[in-house]
Amino acid sequence: MTKGLKAWTDRLRKQEMPVLGDVIAELNKITGSDDADVNQLAEVILRDPNLTSQVLRIANSVFYNYNKVQINTVSRAIVLIGLKGVRAICISLLVMESLLGDNPQERLLKLVAQGFHAATQARNLVETVDEKAAEEAFIAGLLFNLGEMAFWASEAANADHPGLFSDNAQERRAAMEDVLGTSFKSITRELAKHWKLGETLEQALYPKSERSQKVNAVIVGERLSRAALYGWSSPQVKKVLREVMEYTGQDAEHALLMVKEGADQAAEVALSYGVSEACPLIPTSQKLSAESPREPPSKMLKGDAMVQLNILRDLSTATVDKVDVNTIFQMVLEGMHRGIGLERVAFAFIDKHKLKARYVLGESTEQWRSNFLIDIGPYSDNVFTQAIETGGCHWYTAETIAAKPQLYNTEISRIIGKFPSMVGVLQVDNRKVGLFYADRWTFGGKISEDQFESFKHFNSQAQVSLNILKSKH
Repeated sequence: MTKGLKAWTDRLRKQEMPVLGDVIAELNKITGSDDADVNQLAEVILRDPNLTSQVLRIANSVFYNYNKVQINTVSRAIVLIGLKGVRAICISLLVMESLLGDNPQERLLKLVAQGFHAATQARNLVETVDEKAAEEAFIAGLLFNLGEMAFWASEAANADHPGLFSDNAQERRAAMEDVLGTSFKSITRELAKHWKLGETLEQALYPKSERSQKVNAVIVGERLSRAALYGWSSPQVKKVLREVMEYTGQDAEHALLMVKEGADQAAEVALSYGVSEACPLIPTSQKLSAESPREPPSKMLKGDAMVQLNILRDLSTATVDKVDVNTIFQMVLEGMHRGIGLERVAFAFIDKHKLKARYVLGESTEQWRSNFLIDIGPYSDNVFTQAIETGGCHWYTAETIAAKPQLYNTEISRIIGKFPSMVGVLQVDNRKVGLFYADRWTFGGKISEDQFESFKHFNSQAQVSLNILKSKH
C-alpha cells in the first residue's frame, strides 16, 4: 500500500500521469528561456490534434479574444495571448485531460469545479493590480488542490474513509495521515516543484506573512471557491468578501457583484476548457444560499425558434467537426431548455438496472446529478421503465399521471415531482443507452403539441449524431 509523501508523489508522477510530466517539462523549457520561440511552442502543441483544437477554442473565447476576430492558427494565438498565457492554457488542458479520464469520480469533479472557480476569481482579482500576473494566478488557483485531485483520479483512491470528506479540519488531517501518511497539500507542493508549475502556487500553499499581491489573489480566490458552496449570503462568503474589499478597494456591494460575476465566468471558463461536467457544480450568481428556500420565478421560460434552429444546425455539423458525444448531449439540453422553453431538462445514462442523470440544466436541477439515481430493474414499473421498454419519445400529460399514478412512485416523486413531462430514449444498435427527460416544473407552463414535436426533433438529431459517431469508431 502506498504511504508517505515520497511514495505518493512518485506514484502519481510515474504511474498515474507519466506522459503529463514530460510534456509539461518541454513546455517549461521552451517558455522559460529568454529567446523563447513562438514556432517551438506551436510545434509542441501541433503534435497533438486534440490539444491544438482545444487551444484554438479557448483562444477564441471571450476571455482571450476581445476583438472577436477568428483566430485560426496556434501561432497567431501565441502572438496575441503570449507565450506564458498559452503555456498556462496548455498545462491546464493537459492536467484536466490527465485527471478526468472517461468516468471521473464525483469528488474529483467537485474539486475541478472548485479549481476553475478559484482560478477565475484569482485572475479577476490580480488583474485589478497587475494584468501580467493573470495567467500565473489562474493556473495556481486551478491547481491549488492538485494533490487531492490526483489522488481521486488514481486507481488507489479510497472512498471508504469518511474523514477525507469531512469539513472538520482535525478529522480531515487524521484521515489523510491514516490513508496517505501525508497531506494533500504536501503532495500538491511536491508535484508543483517537480513540474515547475510556478512559485506562485508553492507560495500560496504555504504563505508567509509578507506575500505578493499575486499570491494573495490566489489565496482569496481559493477561499471564495469554498465559501460560495455555502451560499452567497452565508457568513463564510461575508468573511472572505472583506478580504476582496481590502484587495480591490471596493465597497461591499461592488465586491459582491464582482465575485458573483466571477462565478458566472468560471462556469463559462470550465465549458471552454471542455470540462462541461464541472459547470453545474460551480455556485453561479443565480444560486440562492443553502439556508434560504428556492422560490420559482414567476415568469415562465419562453422558447426561441431561432435558437432551436441554430442549435439543430450546429448538431447536424457537430459530428463532421468531430465534436465528442458529451458535448452533443450538452448542446441538445441547451436546445431543449433555451430553444423549446423547457424549464428542467436532463440526460441520464442507463447503467444496468439504474438510471443516472449525467447532464442537467434549469431551475432546481442542481441536486439531480447526485440524487437522480432511479431503479429501472425488471421488477420496477415507473415512467422511465415504460419509456425504455417501448423506446422512442413519450409525452406524459396531467391526465396520464392521474390515470396511472403508479408510474410516479415515491422514489421518483421525491426526485423530480409529478409534473407533465417528456422522455426520449436513445439506443445504439439494439441497446438502450440513455434518455432525455424534460418538464416545465412549477411555473404553470403547459407542454404544447409544438413543444413535443420540437422535443422529438432534438431527440432524433441526438440519435443520428450518436449513430454517426459509432460508425466512425
